[in-house]
Amino acid sequence: MDSDESRVELPKLPGMSASEPAARLAVHDLDDLVGLAPYLVGFQPESSLVVLVVDGGQVGVTARVDLAPLTQVAAMNQLISRLFERFPDGEAWCLAYTEDLALAWTVLDLAAEVVGEERLGRLVQVGRQRWRADHAAGLSGSVRASAAAAHAAVLGMPLRDSRATLVAQVAGPAPSDLAAAEAAVEAAVARVASMGRLARRRRAERLAAAAESRADLVLLAVLAADAEIQQLIVDGLSGAEAPAAVQRWTAVVAVSPPAFAAAPLGLLGVAAWLTGDGALQTVCLERLDKLAAWVPLAAMLDWINATVLPPAAWPHYRQALVGALADHARLLASAKPA
Repeated sequence: MDSDESRVELPKLPGMSASEPAARLAVHDLDDLVGLAPYLVGFQPESSLVVLVVDGGQVGVTARVDLAPLTQVAAMNQLISRLFERFPDGEAWCLAYTEDLALAWTVLDLAAEVVGEERLGRLVQVGRQRWRADHAAGLSGSVRASAAAAHAAVLGMPLRDSRATLVAQVAGPAPSDLAAAEAAVEAAVARVASMGRLARRRRAERLAAAAESRADLVLLAVLAADAEIQQLIVDGLSGAEAPAAVQRWTAVVAVSPPAFAAAPLGLLGVAAWLTGDGALQTVCLERLDKLAAWVPLAAMLDWINATVLPPAAWPHYRQALVGALADHARLLASAKPA
């Protein structure tokens, strides 16, 4: 059986990420909305539709999607239905980040139609220097720092210059370093081959919490290629430990050549989701899809993204998701030729 046939296929929207603020952040006016949105996305959006679902005056979840595909009604319906399934009483505040006014208002007007008047917050086109609300000739203002943005910065919420910065973060070793990375992995593979199953599990648990040297990070990448160890590490993740896990797995991805990058990318994506960093989760999934789209961690991240599962739900879903990883791994193993 071809491995792609075993993959759980779930609906996607191009470049979609969904993030939840680590703290309760209030939106008081349009300056707050425009200033806060990049912090909620995790980077400065470009050619993007950003939808903030506001529930009870608080930002519940933020979704970012590439702008151009959302001129299609089906794509817009898919996005809004996912968000409103999570927040059945929420309002959608929609921001189109582009200097192309015709594209911006085509997408925003379609968003208004799909959302409906009763649940629509505001429509805002955001350019590099000015924003305009409600319609092409509506209220306007300057793009600048706001009180809500300052609050987000004080809280330490990440704000990257662009999505390209995130993509570079998960790109792995530079071409000039690839030969050395492959040699290091080859040596680590030999070390792992000499270990018993229990020793591999114990070493992986220790390194997942404490790896710092390059040699340890490479060894962790090789150990994580084992599906059973992936399940062990995912099961051990928690919201409190997730920020440290993001740092650890980012470092592992940086030393992992493509042949051993899938598991570190998947584990980084899960940890990023637990911190509420949907943008980092999404770029991990996008690279994972290119390298090894059939692996269980890719299916898990696909499902989390498609359902807009909140990190707060992790304690309730942990057992089921780890079980799904194990089931998927067994399915793939049984499909391999003898």
